[in-house]
Amino acid sequence: MIESIDNALQIASLLICASIAVYRAAKYKSRTWTQAFYFYGSWALGGIYWLLCLLFYNDTPQISIVSDLSWYAALIFLYMILRRVAPPEDAGKVGFWPWLGPIFTVGMAFFFMFHGEIISNLIYAGLMGLLLFSAIRRLTGGDLYNNQRFFSITVLILCLLEYGLWVSSCFWSGDTLANPYYWIDFLLSAGFFVLIPAIKKAVGK
Repeated sequence: MIESIDNALQIASLLICASIAVYRAAKYKSRTWTQAFYFYGSWALGGIYWLLCLLFYNDTPQISIVSDLSWYAALIFLYMILRRVAPPEDAGKVGFWPWLGPIFTVGMAFFFMFHGEIISNLIYAGLMGLLLFSAIRRLTGGDLYNNQRFFSITVLILCLLEYGLWVSSCFWSGDTLANPYYWIDFLLSAGFFVLIPAIKKAVGK
C-alpha cells in the first residue's frame, strides 16, 4: 500500500512540474523548458507503468524495460538541459574531480549487477556517469558557471538520491515507513520541485 501511495505522490509531483514546464515553454518559447517538460513527462510515464502494475497485478513490473526506457529518456533530457544552460566553453579543459562521477557509477554498476540485470545497470551507469561528470565539471569550473551552480547542484543531488534508492532497495524490503527507500523517494519527489527554480535561475526566465 505504501509503495502505491509513494508512486502516486511522485507521479502527481512530476505532473505538476511538467505542467509548470510546459506553461513556461509556451510563454517564453523556450527550448530549455520544453526539454524540462520532456524530462518530467518521461519520468512520470515510467512511474505510471510501475504504479499500474502494482494496482492491477499487486506486484512490481515483470517487464521493467518499459519503465527503464522512460527513465533512460528522462536522464537524457536532463543532460540536454545541463548542456543548454551551461555549455562547456572550454571543451579541452577537464580536471580530476569530474572523473569521480563515472568512476563512482561504474563501481556501483558492478555492485548492482549482483542484484539485477547487467545491461540495464550498464546503461544507467553510462547515463548517470555522464550527468555526474557534467555537473561536477561545472561546479569545479570556477567563475565560468556561477549562474548555473544551483542547477548543477540540484542535478547532482537528484542523481545521488536515485543511487540512494537503488542501494536501499538492495538491503531493505517491506512495505512500511521503516524502509528508508520511501523516505529517500519522498526527498526525490521534493527534488523535482527544486529543479524548477534551478532551471529558472539558470536560464533567467
